[in-house]
Amino acid sequence: MKTLVKYFSFFMIFILLSCGYRMAGFEKIDIKDKFYLSSIKNLTSESDYTSILNSTCYDFFNKHNLLTKNPNNNLKLSIEINKIFYESKIIQQNYRATSSELHISVTIKVKKSEKEIFRKTYTDSNNYTIYTNITQTLSSKQEALIKSLNNILLDFINDFKEEINHNR
Repeated sequence: MKTLVKYFSFFMIFILLSCGYRMAGFEKIDIKDKFYLSSIKNLTSESDYTSILNSTCYDFFNKHNLLTKNPNNNLKLSIEINKIFYESKIIQQNYRATSSELHISVTIKVKKSEKEIFRKTYTDSNNYTIYTNITQTLSSKQEALIKSLNNILLDFINDFKEEINHNR
């Protein structure tokens, strides 16, 4: 039985890797130029998300050593949250939602020498738990937002790398 589980696990990993699946965070990010984060905008009515957006973006790019503080840098990056909305689907017998889904839309633009060289709008969704305690619910919602932003930023980096390699 253990041998069958090992073979099945190996087979599933092989299938996932062969179809192009990539695990977030395991791929080395290799971009020669660093970005100057010229603007981060929250275009939604959720004003309390502005600080989360700022800190998540700076944390992500610093973690991957992709950020410069030089405003004269060649690659200028703009990030905008266009829309955030929520959808509650799971209902208990007492007609209360126990979880909700956060949907986010973010546009990322890159300029090089004042010419836009990359623009793409990304979307992502994450579930969060609704607790009877409002503080726990807000924390859960913020964690879902941060996960979605990190997913989008990682997708952006991979798309940007492909774009650079394609245009060489």
